[in-house]
Amino acid sequence: MDIPLHVLRYFCVLADELHFGNAARVLNISAPSLSQQISRLEGMIGVKLFERTPRQVSLTEAGEELLPLARRVRDDHNEVLQWARSVSSPVTVLRVGMVAAGAGTLTTAILTSAVQRMPSVRFEMRRLGFFDTIDELLAGSVDVVFAPGPMNVDERVRIDPVWSESRVLVVPADHPLADRESVRIAETSGETFVGAAGGEAAILDWWLVDPRPDGSHPKRGPVADDIDGLLELVAMGAGVNIASASAASHYRRDGLRYVPILDIEPATILLCSLAATTNPAVRVFEAVAAELAPPLARSLGARKGAAPR
Repeated sequence: MDIPLHVLRYFCVLADELHFGNAARVLNISAPSLSQQISRLEGMIGVKLFERTPRQVSLTEAGEELLPLARRVRDDHNEVLQWARSVSSPVTVLRVGMVAAGAGTLTTAILTSAVQRMPSVRFEMRRLGFFDTIDELLAGSVDVVFAPGPMNVDERVRIDPVWSESRVLVVPADHPLADRESVRIAETSGETFVGAAGGEAAILDWWLVDPRPDGSHPKRGPVADDIDGLLELVAMGAGVNIASASAASHYRRDGLRYVPILDIEPATILLCSLAATTNPAVRVFEAVAAELAPPLARSLGARKGAAPR
């Protein structure tokens, strides 16, 4: 006995809909034709699969037993078709990593434009920890990464500055500085700073502005592996933090405030990739980002050197 695949598919749809008219519309065939195909299937197997009354259609016990088997055959066939399409027309995948707020306020705009310009590429997104960029690139887990600088790399990794943005003081909502329009770094001298776990000492020092202009050193507190953990530490009152300005728009939440710091260096957003990448989509994406970042930043009220708040 050879049961045609399309008849099993008809059976599955009718079992889902339990209405010949609705199932026929889903299958884009007529209700009488569907009824004939189901009767044909029942004749081939030798049992009734559906109970039919003028008001109701329901599965028989045999129909209930057949349904998971029929779905498995249908799904396996679909997987074979997907595999065949992928072999005959391989899809280029671009895995985009983001550290913290990634490319800031412009992330979505750049990705949207890239998707439109690269229709044959499938984009995959991945969130990375503070110091995962180089390891994940070298491991092949991601193809490009948006990450805030500074960053020390060797000849294996290529970094392209996209733009710069100011930095902000992240404080709990009930902090004395929470309602300020801006602060200067000297005003944070009595604070405990939560920070990133691991990483190079020089990079950690840069983010915490250590040493301060007067030669003093900030008090350091608990650490976290990623931006979500860091912000949770701030919200619970374990300390304050210095972040890129884009965190204010990407990580809005009750219990936190982002106060611009007037007198420290901005953070540069970097687009990182392998220098010897074999993925043709990487360089195209980099070109799209380089072309779009300046006008997009201007349209969003930013300047090259300070991201929008």
